[in-house]
Amino acid sequence: MASLEETSATGLERLGRRMLVPLALGVLVVAGLAMSANPRQLAASLRSFDPWLLVPVLGLSLVNYALRFVRWEVYLKKLGVPLSRGRSLAVFLVGFLLSVTPGKAGELGKAWLVRELGGGPALRVMSAVLAERVTDVLGVVVLLALGALPLPGGPWIAGAGLATTAVIVLVLTWRRGAAVLFRWLERLPVVGPRVPHLVEMYARLQDLLSPGLLMFALLVAVVAWGAEGLGFFLVVRDYAPAADFLVSIFNYTAANFLGGVSMLPGGLGAAEGSLAALLHTQGLDSADAGSITLVIRAATLWFAVLLGFLALPFVARWLGRRGD
Repeated sequence: MASLEETSATGLERLGRRMLVPLALGVLVVAGLAMSANPRQLAASLRSFDPWLLVPVLGLSLVNYALRFVRWEVYLKKLGVPLSRGRSLAVFLVGFLLSVTPGKAGELGKAWLVRELGGGPALRVMSAVLAERVTDVLGVVVLLALGALPLPGGPWIAGAGLATTAVIVLVLTWRRGAAVLFRWLERLPVVGPRVPHLVEMYARLQDLLSPGLLMFALLVAVVAWGAEGLGFFLVVRDYAPAADFLVSIFNYTAANFLGGVSMLPGGLGAAEGSLAALLHTQGLDSADAGSITLVIRAATLWFAVLLGFLALPFVARWLGRRGD
């Protein structure tokens, strides 16, 4: 039987190999954006970007990560997970690597890492990962609703989005209401067979779905992803000084949402393509739209991946020591 050290090393080596896929996709995305615009014009547009803007943009990305880490810590404390803050932070950052997988499914590997580092059963920690994803989706819906306000029909879109969020929050915190909803969903032809999986996920989330904790986590999601949206606005404003803040929030959030539902690793290709298209429809030429897209994805997705790589050696060392 393989030792824990060998198993951990194999898992980390597998992670390294799997990262080759998103890295290759990233190269293809850059090539695609260059082909959609004149490569020389894209290069000139990138050179015109004020590099000092990266300081506040990267700072806002760090605000995003810090707020989400606070939420992660609150979840672990609520679940009674005995993991030191340093190891918890390292696992959280390595989660950025795991999230660059189809549908972010690999992020469930954080539960395995917490278990291997002495944090208790992985199934218990898995509920924290699921709660992160649920509240992030709700936060995205809220930001889409707010960002839609300046658009044609925006108030109606905003009202529908906020109402949807309120209904989901009510269902998540009201068990009887959730039971009624699940019974109704079972009658539907396509959704019905998948209801048992929804019920299982709901049961795992129960410890983290108190009204107060859910509202706190939702607020964290809105502010955290809104911070990245603000960073995107700063980049857009460097090319289009008259850019609207709420429209920028809508564009950035919508692109990330479309990237997520595409199930592609890190949303690569789908997020960049939709973001460049949204910018192009608002009057920016293809070169500037591509330049903005490359800069903001580097300062968000790839910056997070870099932090994950920096944390990986610490996690590998701790796993090795535990094997000894």
